[in-house]
Amino acid sequence: MPHAGARAIHGRGPKGARRLWLLVSAALLLPAVAQADPALESRGKALSQLHCARCHVVSPDDRMSGISSTPSFMIMVKALSDWRDRFETFYARRPHPAHVRLDTDDARPPDQPATIKEVVLQAEDIDAIVAYAQSLNAN
Repeated sequence: MPHAGARAIHGRGPKGARRLWLLVSAALLLPAVAQADPALESRGKALSQLHCARCHVVSPDDRMSGISSTPSFMIMVKALSDWRDRFETFYARRPHPAHVRLDTDDARPPDQPATIKEVVLQAEDIDAIVAYAQSLNAN
């Protein structure tokens, strides 16, 4: 017969279920808390304001920027269950490939419209933008 403590840890009984739920909840939340890096978030905010704010509202402090038909960062992180994937791959999602590329990608094709200012990002920039978006999700 298992020890009473083993039953509690494995979720048998009301106290065990509550403890298991707390352990699982803490395990799921801990990585997000542990990954919070204010310097990375700040860099992500600066990059977002520099490159993304021409189309998106990127900060709750500046809700009048961007294009009205483009979703704000705050709406995306709060309303979309796959927001992290979307932010991690935004440069490959339309319409971004027309003007955003990673520094490891081939040079911009010469047939792109001259009116679009190219944005060249590093992989670390994507991490910073995702960290900033995560900070918006926490608010």
